[in-house]
Amino acid sequence: MRTDVVIRVGIGKLLTGLAALILLALTGMPGYAAPELSMTGTPLAAMVLPDVRVGTVEKLVRADNEPVAATHIVVQMAGGQALMRDRQGVFQPWDRNTKTLADSGFVPVDGQILFKVFNQDLSAQNFPIRVTVYYRANGELKFGFFDVMRAN
Repeated sequence: MRTDVVIRVGIGKLLTGLAALILLALTGMPGYAAPELSMTGTPLAAMVLPDVRVGTVEKLVRADNEPVAATHIVVQMAGGQALMRDRQGVFQPWDRNTKTLADSGFVPVDGQILFKVFNQDLSAQNFPIRVTVYYRANGELKFGFFDVMRAN
């Protein structure tokens, strides 16, 4: 293997790791405001997985102390069918009718919802993965979406 290829790959992984550390530091800092969802859909920050074998995907959003009646997660792998997540973390086909979305069961804490999408080996999945998170409050369905990509 050529040395310049090894060095470029090593620098790429280093930069990816550094970017992840900066993001973690910023989101954990006081004054960081989790994004809000909207009825028209809010684009959320993409996520890059440095190691897909440790596929932890979560998204924190603000619910502004609204009375959240239900939470929902839908994922779609590249070239695949839309799947919804139930309370047990099982994904099943979704017919794209928002009235049939399974409740994922996440409960707001201090006006925020932590959506836990994946915590598993994702190496067999097609990327990018589009994730849409929803919550129902006051008779409205609010949502946001983001892409999950692999670093390598």
